[in-house]
Formats: sequence, C-alpha cells, structure tokens
Amino acid sequence: MSDLRINPIGTSQGILKRAPEIGGVAPEEGVPFGKIVKGVLDDAIRAEQEAAAGIDQFAAGNINDVHDVVMAVGKANMAIQLLVQVRNGVLEAYQELARIQL
Repeated sequence: MSDLRINPIGTSQGILKRAPEIGGVAPEEGVPFGKIVKGVLDDAIRAEQEAAAGIDQFAAGNINDVHDVVMAVGKANMAIQLLVQVRNGVLEAYQELARIQL
C-alpha cells in the first residue's frame, strides 16, 4: 500500500479558474459548431486509444499502478458519453426542425 498516491484538488492547480472547454475548444461566440463536435470526437478517440494502451501495458506487466488504467478507462467512458449526448442533441434539433411546417 505504499504506492498509494492521493493528489489534492484545489484552486492552486487552476482547475476552478479555467473556463470550461468542450472538445478542446473554449466556449466563445463565433466558434463554428462543427469545430466543437470535431473536438469532442477527437477527444473521445484519443481517450479511447489511451485507455486501450494502458490496458495493454497493464496486461503486459509494464504498469504496476491499476489506478492509472482505471482513470484512463473512466476518462474514455466519459468522453464517449459526451459524444453520444452531443449526437442525441443534434438529432433532436434536426427532428424538431423537420416538424416545422412551412
């Protein structure tokens, strides 16, 4: 149990001071929606690749800390969930526009 690492989260790390980013793009007026969606997709792909690499490294015995692998898999899961929610929102908006009678 001597390998247990707990890092405190606080304002000193700047986590609470940054503007939230979606897909690597800070929310600003005039940012194309497609750029945000592409960023979310790229983040999900990158997170999934990092998780797969971590699982492979752990299975090969190159990683002793399971925590890093679990965190990478959790991050990939959240990125995919965000991507699915963005897709659902786009589909819902499209369906709403299709219901409008001209």
